[in-house]
Amino acid sequence: MLRTWWRGTGADLPWGDPLPSHRSLMEGYLWRFTDTALRRVLLVACGINQRHGRSWGTVVAAASPLSLVRSATLDGAWADSDRFGIHAAPAFSFVRDRLKVSLADVDLEVALLPRTRRRTLLPAAGLFSLVPWLNHYWHPYLFDARAEGAARLGDERWELTGCQVYAEKSWGRGFPPAWWWGQAQGFDRPDVGVAFAGGLLGRGRCTVPVGGLVLDLGGSRIDLFPPAAVVRGGVRADRWYVTAVGLRHRVRLTGEGAGDPLLRLPIPSVTPHRLGCSEQHLTGEIRLEVDRDGKPLYAGTSRLASLERGRAPHSS
Repeated sequence: MLRTWWRGTGADLPWGDPLPSHRSLMEGYLWRFTDTALRRVLLVACGINQRHGRSWGTVVAAASPLSLVRSATLDGAWADSDRFGIHAAPAFSFVRDRLKVSLADVDLEVALLPRTRRRTLLPAAGLFSLVPWLNHYWHPYLFDARAEGAARLGDERWELTGCQVYAEKSWGRGFPPAWWWGQAQGFDRPDVGVAFAGGLLGRGRCTVPVGGLVLDLGGSRIDLFPPAAVVRGGVRADRWYVTAVGLRHRVRLTGEGAGDPLLRLPIPSVTPHRLGCSEQHLTGEIRLEVDRDGKPLYAGTSRLASLERGRAPHSS
């Protein structure tokens, strides 16, 4: 009972599992499939909102180089609070690591087979995961799954088996007033992946800009979040930049659209079926440099990176 109440504040306990629903106003889930051989990316997202006893969902699928964006909002969507399961019939379901989407001219069915299942002491942005009542929490949880399945995207059929898979969850009272985000795989090494985000975090006058970065490198996960790390970043024009410095690691990252179309992706508000939008490159470019103990550890470029900037939709 105490655990249920505590998770209802948005916070988690040490060694907790943030993937089941917190019953927040907003629970958001995202999966990203990167096909390095054919240089294409598929993104699937589902947001579950609930307010005043009413629940609804927003399902989004986007693909590059097709410049395809499809979305729908549905009443009655919900996510399990005792296990990791999401339901937005008839457009979306995620149960037992199996993802299904049926959305306009998009159909997808894929099994996600994680190579490892990691549970960290402090999930969801480090110490911030223990703080109740924040407006937004972010938890990148999957970098190394194996996909088995396929998708129909308009007139094309994409084989997803063998794609690199990334997944994350976010939750809270809604999206930050403004944010930037990015994720990339498709580097010269298949064991390299990165995700980063920043926005206004807190409540009322205690709201401050906060950024974080998660690096998956050689099978090891490196989390760089305040206060254990100093993270600075943002977006200027069409250029993303992040510098994250922890006790042992320093990460420098720059990203740009590099001619990739800027797509407008639907973003739900806490008002039923009211949508804003973010702007995102699905196949932008990221340059990543990592040092450990002052010595170069890795440097590489991905040209299959998602780069996003957004502002929260106004609610009524």
